[in-house]
Amino acid sequence: MSAAPFALFIASALLILVVFAGAARGQGEGRAVDYTAVNRLRLVFFVALALILLAFFALTVPHLPYPDEASTPDRIVQAVGKQYAWSLTEGPGPTLAGWDSEFSPAVTVEANSVVEFRVTTLDASHGFSLYAPDGHLVAQTQAMPGYVNRLRVTFPEPGAYTVLCLEFCGMAHHRMRGVVMVK
Repeated sequence: MSAAPFALFIASALLILVVFAGAARGQGEGRAVDYTAVNRLRLVFFVALALILLAFFALTVPHLPYPDEASTPDRIVQAVGKQYAWSLTEGPGPTLAGWDSEFSPAVTVEANSVVEFRVTTLDASHGFSLYAPDGHLVAQTQAMPGYVNRLRVTFPEPGAYTVLCLEFCGMAHHRMRGVVMVK
């Protein structure tokens, strides 16, 4: 991690502290106000603040962890939750009436491809989480009835990635699992 954003933050905080200390020190004196000088100082302060904010923007935005939303994912997987199971399908997800015939607890995807999970639930709120084969959390989002969350993931290594529920949803919450097989 670069130290430049932190150093820029400290420098800007010190500058603001100096300005406020100067303003506080000058409060006791009664004198005539030179509005031309005051407006010039305000302009300098505004430009300096704008430059600092622009520097923060330039240093942080390129490092955001979000993929390019304009790109089309390589695969779309419908992740539909229902107590106490996850259905992972490529076509339209199962409905409540057709759950038994449309349910699929596993899906296979290619390694290094962008997979978009469209996550929803048919009954209660659930937490959709993906765990790598070594047990580390890869990604997560909330599954809510009547709403679809989109979660894009690139799987770097082949293996069996486990889908678990992260929000307690009842007595069999621990059995709510799915599998994403990465080839």
